[in-house]
Amino acid sequence: MTKIHPKVSVIIPVYNTEEYLKEALLSIVNQTLREIEIIVINDGSTDNSLQIINETAQNDSRIQVYSQNNQGQSVARNLGISKAQGGYIYFMDSDDLLDLDALECCYNKCITDDLDFVFFDAEIICENKELSFSFNYHRPEIEEKVYNGIELLNELINRNLYRPAPWMSFIRLSYLQRINLTFYPGIIHEDELFSAILYIEAEKVGRIGKNFFKRRIRENSTMTKQYSWKNIEGYFTVIAELKIYVNEKSTIIKTTILEYIKIMLNVIIQNAYSLSFKEKIKIIYYCIKQNNIKSLKIKTILVFLLK
Repeated sequence: MTKIHPKVSVIIPVYNTEEYLKEALLSIVNQTLREIEIIVINDGSTDNSLQIINETAQNDSRIQVYSQNNQGQSVARNLGISKAQGGYIYFMDSDDLLDLDALECCYNKCITDDLDFVFFDAEIICENKELSFSFNYHRPEIEEKVYNGIELLNELINRNLYRPAPWMSFIRLSYLQRINLTFYPGIIHEDELFSAILYIEAEKVGRIGKNFFKRRIRENSTMTKQYSWKNIEGYFTVIAELKIYVNEKSTIIKTTILEYIKIMLNVIIQNAYSLSFKEKIKIIYYCIKQNNIKSLKIKTILVFLLK
């Protein structure tokens, strides 16, 4: 009998999200597009996450469960990519939600327009009103048409609408394989590197102007933890890798990414105001060594040194 490949592979890394995991899994299990495989990677969870995964998998043969020692989201996602058999791939987070018609809408859009990937928007769920979070995932200004990837990236960056989250993109698996794109291991903010390359190399990108994804803002997540040297290391690695990647690319790619790096640097440095004096000296040394000082705004330097 000929094996029927799923239309979409959904990859879900899981690490200690027992409170939200069942709801997240059900938002994928109950998708209107039924021909999917659900690849769940337990990344060394120490709570009841694995039990919840296994209980859900008992009731749905589409769920594949893999476990590994805690190695981080990048390694977990890369394992998922290596196991994927679908025509398209979607990266889901284990504490968030996806609208039930999202995969079907994205799949139909990609098939109709022969896209490398399609992107959409998101809404924020913030259960703790004391958490301060003003990031906006809505981009109604961007038309629903087919774009060239680098031209779209340039427009998004110039309009301050670029959002590098993989969970707002639905991607053709053969496109990822052709450009050999995976997640950089061992750092946080790896999405910044992955998504930039995803856009740079794409020939045909579509947009669906709907808020399919529900982003949960919670305490002790990467988004809300206190800024630390680990954030700096992640961002600086991304910047270094992007510079290497675009070194021999076209002028428009170089210009776009260097502008993005400039914006990223100013955000990074402003957010680093709370670090120790020793860590600030290391940041200044890095910026001088990498010839990045001239990219910093006066406001950035004042906030970094005096806030």
